[in-house]
Amino acid sequence: MTAVTGAPATARQLGRPRDPRLDAAIVGATLQLLAESGYAALTMEAVAALAGVGKATLYRRYAGKEQLVVDAVATLSEAPEVVEGASVRDELVARLEAVRRKSDSSLAGKIFPRLISAAADHPELMRSYRRQVLAPRRAAFAATLQRGVASGVVRADVDVEHAIDMLVGPMAYRNLIRTEPPPGPELAARIVDDVLTALAPRPDQGRDRCTSPQEDPA
Repeated sequence: MTAVTGAPATARQLGRPRDPRLDAAIVGATLQLLAESGYAALTMEAVAALAGVGKATLYRRYAGKEQLVVDAVATLSEAPEVVEGASVRDELVARLEAVRRKSDSSLAGKIFPRLISAAADHPELMRSYRRQVLAPRRAAFAATLQRGVASGVVRADVDVEHAIDMLVGPMAYRNLIRTEPPPGPELAARIVDDVLTALAPRPDQGRDRCTSPQEDPA
């Protein structure tokens, strides 16, 4: 009995679990202020006040503004609706459609241009964003493309990183620059089909090009 009653005490010594309601309030306040004022004007004090928490609560979770903003922006990402057993084409469409939906909401649509505009003055912010948010997404695209190579949909010599740029680049352009008319759900399929056509195995791929000339049987 002594060992059993002692276990909860040990767990309490490790610290109380974080309150998810406070986490949600902090993230919501960060996103609202980021959308309204941009990164440079956002302060930890303002986030704490809007979220209704003390600054100590905020600093227990985040070392500073940069980490707070990156973690908050990461919550805007929507998980792609990838069906188990989906084709490479359909999986790429689902992943690209998630990119479109992410910037299709009014909150995300306001935040991402502000984040990009802050890149010149805050390069470490963008490095953190690329590392924590973009890199995992690119890894998921890469895994799908590699599955395409294995299944013969994508040629074996494809530059995967360039292929990801070919997929995501047009969607980012339509979301952030040429916004009229707003990109619709059909755009992801159009981009994927065009890219897969460009990446398809060549008709002569795999043929032996080093064969010696055959003598004329005549």
